[in-house]
Amino acid sequence: MKSIVIIGGGAAGMSAASRVRKLLPDSSIKVFEESSYVSYAPCGVPYYVEDTVKDINELVTYTPEFFIKERNIDVHTRTHVTSVDLGASEVSYVSEEGQESVKFDYLIMATGAVPFVPVKKWLENDNVYTVRHLEDGEKIKANLSKAKNVAVVGGGYIGVEMAEALSKQGKKVTVLEMKRIMPGLDPEMSSIISNYMKSRGVVVKEGFEVKSIENSSGSVLISNGSESERFDAALLALGVRPNVELAKYMGLRLGETGAIWVDDFLKTSNEMVFAAGDNIEVKDVVLGKKRYVPLAPEANKEGYVAGSNLAGMSMVFPGSAGAAITKFYDMEIGSVGINEEEAKASGIDYYAVKIKHNSRASYFPPRESIDLKVIFDKKKRVPLGAQLVGGQIFGRLSVMSLAVSQGIDAEKLFFAGIPYAPPFAPVWDSVIVASRIINEHVL
Repeated sequence: MKSIVIIGGGAAGMSAASRVRKLLPDSSIKVFEESSYVSYAPCGVPYYVEDTVKDINELVTYTPEFFIKERNIDVHTRTHVTSVDLGASEVSYVSEEGQESVKFDYLIMATGAVPFVPVKKWLENDNVYTVRHLEDGEKIKANLSKAKNVAVVGGGYIGVEMAEALSKQGKKVTVLEMKRIMPGLDPEMSSIISNYMKSRGVVVKEGFEVKSIENSSGSVLISNGSESERFDAALLALGVRPNVELAKYMGLRLGETGAIWVDDFLKTSNEMVFAAGDNIEVKDVVLGKKRYVPLAPEANKEGYVAGSNLAGMSMVFPGSAGAAITKFYDMEIGSVGINEEEAKASGIDYYAVKIKHNSRASYFPPRESIDLKVIFDKKKRVPLGAQLVGGQIFGRLSVMSLAVSQGIDAEKLFFAGIPYAPPFAPVWDSVIVASRIINEHVL
């Protein structure tokens, strides 16, 4: 009987555990998770803070008790793994019961990511918060109930979502972003979002690089070196970094992005150790190099692949194009692949198509539009990336994600069987129009 230990009970960890259980029904599986929850959805925290989700437990897909009783997976929550001895195949951990250890035949590292905090001292302020676990959402919702003026430091996906959540709670929200709102998008697409956020009452300060965060008489004083502003609280949304401290201690190889290196089968530099989720780097399917892609869909699939291969299969994880989507009030925002800045930096001969188009038939309410930008490889005529801002973008982003990931060229996109009906799309959909433009202009 094989003994498997999985460190981390989030998306990748529990996906891997469930896959191993299905393929190796007689194996012993232990999962160690440092928070109180497993199989949870931290992406739902903003919607809990804004009160769309009333109960934090709604963000839990399956409880530890479910995995223990229904899948015979031994789940340990509120448990911190202190060390891993690869030579002795032993994991040491601390729980409410004290210090213990367990032997393993195989190990899966699913330690996830941690919020990026440039200066750790900032977190010594009781009114400064980050978002990682569901408990963080509970803390933010409870402690900020009386706050009136809140800063969100960072204007990426988490920053935009938390700005909406706090705004819906009636707070004055200021977003401080060192580059531009949604910095992964090109400037002209970012400005559409920034202007809309301002129209909804959020103060947006772009080009504001936070240099210091200090406690000042129970409030938070934030400065960029030349300008200071006082807030009741601050939420740090500066992105995440792979949680690799334990991996480094174990001597596992780290990749060029700083995340854990894995091969195509998600095996690490140690034969007995697999890794999956927000702690690994994967292949960028557009540029061919390694990329850090801390996204939930990837984490779930990586866990599935790692669990499959641990059990004896030979399943390849093909990589990622990094498709992501969010919203701010009624504005939907999404992207996949590379932007124009990345295309230039990579020396790619590209052609950029940017259009503004109806999201439905022009006569069908509500009248919404989509701003679509597609970066095409000029020679191959395949899309390398797409950015969408507006209404009803999910389906279009999904089509573009498939095209970018699979190298579907503009001619095939033009003739793709994209469905039409007035409530859903114009007869000439934005994706079809974008592909028609490059076919007509690049001969």
